[in-house]
Amino acid sequence: MKPPSLDLHGVRHEDVHKELASFLWKHKDHQGEFHIITGYSYIMKKQVRECLKLYSVRRIEDGDMRNWGYLRIWLNN
Repeated sequence: MKPPSLDLHGVRHEDVHKELASFLWKHKDHQGEFHIITGYSYIMKKQVRECLKLYSVRRIEDGDMRNWGYLRIWLNN
């Protein structure tokens, strides 16, 4: 089963927090990994990491060896 993912392509940097909050609320009961698709933008990844400080995040990792365009996160549920 694929983890829930949020694709931020086309989302303006100032709208990241709203999109992320809505996504995490929708999947609040999910236990396990989430994917936040950021593309390769350093600014977008930084924005997402800043927003995630407001949540109980256990771990954040960059994507996998073939694709660094997303973040893998785990929440403390």
